Amino acid sequence: MSAHGEEADERQQRLEVLLHELRTSLTTIRGWAELPLQGLSDDPELMVRALRRIQDEADRMHQAVQQVFPRADASWVPVPAREPVCLRDVADEAVADLGVLDPERPIAREDSGRVALVADGRLLRHAVRNLLVNALRHTPAGSPVTVAVRGPVAGPGGQPRAELSVSDQGPGMSPYDIARLTDARSAEDGRSELGGGLGLTIVRRVVERHGGEVTVRSAPGRGTTVTLAFPAVSDSSGN
Repeated sequence: MSAHGEEADERQQRLEVLLHELRTSLTTIRGWAELPLQGLSDDPELMVRALRRIQDEADRMHQAVQQVFPRADASWVPVPAREPVCLRDVADEAVADLGVLDPERPIAREDSGRVALVADGRLLRHAVRNLLVNALRHTPAGSPVTVAVRGPVAGPGGQPRAELSVSDQGPGMSPYDIARLTDARSAEDGRSELGGGLGLTIVRRVVERHGGEVTVRSAPGRGTTVTLAFPAVSDSSGN
């Protein structure tokens, strides 16, 4: 492929990711904005939290557009791409969003440590939310979802790493389907629509950009667990 063709392909991929991210943020904003309509506006703390989440998502949408179209708003100062991020906080935020989108969904949280990453926080949060949205989309209503954070754990070569996993009790997948979803070639040629679709493709790209890996454990009728593993640094604050 020529340099021009590679550039066009890269731009197309960036646009696809942008559109997917904007849709995810809009869905989150809509969920939090509907709380007053559900008779929950008498809780001041909940309303403040909802407004902050809406503001955060609007800021992330602006940042996402700015990264793809940097000249669209010269006054916007992008957030640094790398920052300390607590994986447990990312999981808590994503679970809160999921609770708004599907209040009847049982969600369990498991933690075995507090681990910090040096990461692009916006992309990381987007990847985790994509996993949870997939769990909603591809499992029966009311089916439990578990979000677990582990670390630091020993990775290849003994290097510390942080893990976040999303487990569901849905229909599960065959080994062939798992291979399609985790194979970069299948994702690039558009054959990854089964199960995770573009969402899991984005998750894989985000994780690999941070030097991590994605693993999928599943079997027909036994649910699915998707695990994201990242290089980590210990957070000894104890918080």
